[in-house]
Amino acid sequence: MKRLLSVVLLAVLSGSCSTMKSKPSSNVQPPAPGVPAVAEDVTGIYRSVHQGLLQLRADGDYVLIVSEGPGPTSGSFTLSAGRMVVYSEECGQATGDYDVVVTGEQEAGKAVLTISAVRDDCEDRRKYLTIDPWIYANS
Repeated sequence: MKRLLSVVLLAVLSGSCSTMKSKPSSNVQPPAPGVPAVAEDVTGIYRSVHQGLLQLRADGDYVLIVSEGPGPTSGSFTLSAGRMVVYSEECGQATGDYDVVVTGEQEAGKAVLTISAVRDDCEDRRKYLTIDPWIYANS
């Protein structure tokens, strides 16, 4: 009986381990299509077709790196009902207003974040946030 219990326990553990191997754990949560309501809806790392990188953090911080741009920049943002307000030191006290929408599928490599300028006097920030669509990447 003891031996049978050991064999059954080993089979159960082996089955659960193989299940874990086939489905790796991940903290990636691609954004859902539509108009994002809050910052957490678009949190993650995005890449552009021109090798740009945009990281949006749930705490409202962002990092933007574009190869032809002024180098890495960072700042903060708020997001409410698809309207993003952006601040960065490089642009002084000026904030920028943008509309944000997610299209595609809720999957890394297929979810696309499009940022459109509503008003921003900071030319570099406006140019590099809106130059390309941003594609959600596995982080």
